[in-house]
Amino acid sequence: MENSRPLEGVKIVDLTWVYAGPFSTLLLSDLGAEIVKLEAPPIGDYTRILPPFNNGWSGYFYMLNRGKKSITLNLKNEEGKKVFLALCKRFDVLTENFVPGTLEKLGLAYDTIHEANPRLVIASISGFGSYGPYSQLPCVDPVAQAMGGLMSMTGYPNMPPVKTGPAIADALAALFLAVGILSTLRRRDATGKGQRLEVSMMDSVFSVLEESVIRASITGDPLPARGNTDPLGAPWDAFPTKDGKWVMVCNLGTDRFETLYRHIGREDIVEKYKGDSVEAAEARSRDLAYINGAFAEWTKTQTAEDLLEFLYSLGIPCGEVKDVKELLEDSHLRERNMVIDVEHEKLGSVKTFNTPIKFFTAQAGVGGEEDLVDAELGEHTEEVLSSELGLSVEEISNLRKSGAIWA
Repeated sequence: MENSRPLEGVKIVDLTWVYAGPFSTLLLSDLGAEIVKLEAPPIGDYTRILPPFNNGWSGYFYMLNRGKKSITLNLKNEEGKKVFLALCKRFDVLTENFVPGTLEKLGLAYDTIHEANPRLVIASISGFGSYGPYSQLPCVDPVAQAMGGLMSMTGYPNMPPVKTGPAIADALAALFLAVGILSTLRRRDATGKGQRLEVSMMDSVFSVLEESVIRASITGDPLPARGNTDPLGAPWDAFPTKDGKWVMVCNLGTDRFETLYRHIGREDIVEKYKGDSVEAAEARSRDLAYINGAFAEWTKTQTAEDLLEFLYSLGIPCGEVKDVKELLEDSHLRERNMVIDVEHEKLGSVKTFNTPIKFFTAQAGVGGEEDLVDAELGEHTEEVLSSELGLSVEEISNLRKSGAIWA
């Protein structure tokens, strides 16, 4: 239906916690899927106790779990397991990001879950996957960045390796899991059968190392850290301006290289490094630090606004380095509805991100007040057990007494 959300009608029971899994289900929630978050004792999702806080409420938890329902269920409890398997019969997708083997230890092997619902898609994220020499090793985002090769490429030459600012291994795994779920749902609709899929954080990082993989394969060069530079062109770096800002400049064309350095009075650099030959390109790449240094001396005499205006006039890709506080008020992001203003009952006035997927004849992202609310721990337990399983008030009360519902 036009203007509806693409995943309306898809129901996901979500066992994931912390970042990678919840970010994946948030992406699917923004596309219209109904997410029922199943939280385990003793505290539910660990991000409920991660800062920043206001009035005892976690902004981190809100960022990843807005729009989801929360139920509490103890999967170590026999009655809790029965309820879980009954819920799986009513849902399209099960997501989890436990250490491989956890569900089996709970007596909930994948075959057992699929037997309960052969149409169910079971999607898992872990550090290293369920098989391979590393499969049982503990993992968090920086470890995946390190072992996946990313940290060897970030930072500066001859300096210690550096992780990225945000948890990119978690985010990549989340994105790949979402793609995998959508692909498997498409397959399920064609065959009538669900299946199991998994995404590894290390695999995810390795898969986005760009040309370094093929370069290492062909030349043996593992492409070490090079800071903000790239051998693709010159000048290429983040450059300081006289008003205390930084501008990232990525010039790809030799004609613009020559125009740029003539403009700043460095005809000597033009003469030494001009041309489209392989030799000229290699010389510019080899001496990029010197070429960038000459350009940086000139940018220090320019304001960021003037520098950007000049570079844009030449068609050179460039942009001011912005921090997140600036981005929350950025006119472009605001016009594209990427920044959402929220009046949260506990957090107060906050801003968060919207989905970057923009449909032209369908909806996605924050569409109503229900998309902006995050659930109290176990807030929807009775509602879900009643609506999905038809349990009575007395039956739900008995589950609570047995410890199957723990909060």
